[in-house]
Amino acid sequence: MTGWWGRAERLAQLEHVAGMGWHGLRRKFGSELKEVPLTDLSALGGWSDFKTIIRCYQQPDQTNMRRALERRRAANRE
Repeated sequence: MTGWWGRAERLAQLEHVAGMGWHGLRRKFGSELKEVPLTDLSALGGWSDFKTIIRCYQQPDQTNMRRALERRRAANRE
């Protein structure tokens, strides 16, 4: 592993984990803060365009999707 991430792993004496790196951290950050308005999340994460967050960094969340479907079913019953 080369670059600053690899150097940080070596200095911290951490085992390399494939797929872990700057992009993985940004994906986790973007996915964990879905409830934050995209304009604010863009500023917090240093993204210049909120579309990048949606396209590359936010991941689907099973719990959120189930809740959305439950809310829809409840609304349809009313």
